[in-house]
Amino acid sequence: MPDQAPWHWLIREVQPEELFVLEMQLDGAMLSFEWRFEALSQTRTKMTQRVLLSGENAAVYAAEVEQGFGPTLAPGMKRIAAEMAAAALKSTDGR
Repeated sequence: MPDQAPWHWLIREVQPEELFVLEMQLDGAMLSFEWRFEALSQTRTKMTQRVLLSGENAAVYAAEVEQGFGPTLAPGMKRIAAEMAAAALKSTDGR
């Protein structure tokens, strides 16, 4: 983030092809991002992301998290999905 100290993330959990969870410790709170992947067919996957803010100081960060991630969450998910589809296409094309 520009003009801010670096943020440190922890990969909390990974289940290949199913889910991964990233966490960031805040002062008295935890910010988590849970990504899930569900195969709908041979060529379609449902991708979901849950943003969780928990802990005794969660309310202190709620507005900042909403402002920082709310407007960009859906477009970011679409961009990531498009990049994943392009990468999968490349791997099947042999390019």
